[in-house]
Amino acid sequence: MAVPPHPAYHYPPPYPPNWQPPRPRMPGMTTTAIVLMWVMVALSVVGGVLTLVTLLALQPVASSPLFEPLGDWTVWLMAVTAVHGMVWAGFRAYFALQIAKRSARARRGAVWVESIGLAFQLAYLAASFAALSNIRLTSGYHYNFTFDCTGLVLPILVICFLSASRSLWWCDR
Repeated sequence: MAVPPHPAYHYPPPYPPNWQPPRPRMPGMTTTAIVLMWVMVALSVVGGVLTLVTLLALQPVASSPLFEPLGDWTVWLMAVTAVHGMVWAGFRAYFALQIAKRSARARRGAVWVESIGLAFQLAYLAASFAALSNIRLTSGYHYNFTFDCTGLVLPILVICFLSASRSLWWCDR
C-alpha cells in the first residue's frame, strides 16, 4: 500500500482558504456603555437601599423642629426616588445583558431609559434644591446642600456611547 504524500488530517489545514471568519468583537464604546450601565445598577441599588434605611432611621426624629422646614413631601420624594432607583437598576441590568447579545431593541430601550432617568435626576435635584434653598434656621443649625454629578454624567455617557455608529453596527443584526 502506498503512503500518502501528506498525513491525513481530520480537520481543515490551517491556511486561508479553509479558515472560518472570526466572530466580530464588540466595539469598545459599546463595551464601555455596558460596563457603565452595570456601575449604575450597583449605584442605584446601594443608593436606594441606603435611602430607605435612612428614612426608617430618621422616622422617630422627623417630627423634631430641625426637620420641620422640609415638610412632609420631602420624605415622599426620597421614598419615590429610592423606589425609582431600584426599578431603573432592573431596566439597566436587563438592557445591559440584551445589548451584549446584539439586540437593537435593547439599545434603543437603553437610550430611552437613560434619557428618562436623566430627566428624573434633574427634576430630583431641582426639587431638593428648592426644598433646601429657602430654609432659614434660627436655632443655630445650618443646612448644607451637596450633590455629585455621577447621576447626570453617567447617563449622558451611556447615551452618547450607544448612539455611536459602531454601537449601531453591533446591535444591527
